[in-house]
Amino acid sequence: MFISSPIHGLEPFRDAAARAAAALRHEVKRSEDFGAAADTPQQARLAGVRWADAVLLLLGARYGERQPSGLSATHEEYREAKSRCPMLAFVQREVEREAVQQEFIDEVRGWAGGVLTGDFASPEELQDGVSRPCMSWSSRNRPDRWTKGRWRIVPGP
Repeated sequence: MFISSPIHGLEPFRDAAARAAAALRHEVKRSEDFGAAADTPQQARLAGVRWADAVLLLLGARYGERQPSGLSATHEEYREAKSRCPMLAFVQREVEREAVQQEFIDEVRGWAGGVLTGDFASPEELQDGVSRPCMSWSSRNRPDRWTKGRWRIVPGP
């Protein structure tokens, strides 16, 4: 499972998501797991997305630094993942978002193929929120069955 988000400002949330996934015996990779390598950071992170069976997307207040593509690294990871594997998107509540970040969240929630989205305010709430759909995905490997709590599935075509 690959955890995708801007790193700065979401550190405790990234740790909580990793703990939840690891507790369910998912192998977890995050950008901070990629040490010095011959690949560029972009190549390493996108390879991490391609490696993953599922991607956890954490979206907070900040969009992140724009890359040469014009998108943030997280946005590039999202676009790489959306056609490859199941994706869980978690949106932070009670924060003032950058306008470009809100546009990105709208894209994720509006994606025609369906992205499960939940929300969180604290690391503990996120850890609990990650556990439920990860357990469901592990046992059924069918993201279309994730329907508990405040989760919603954006319908596909």
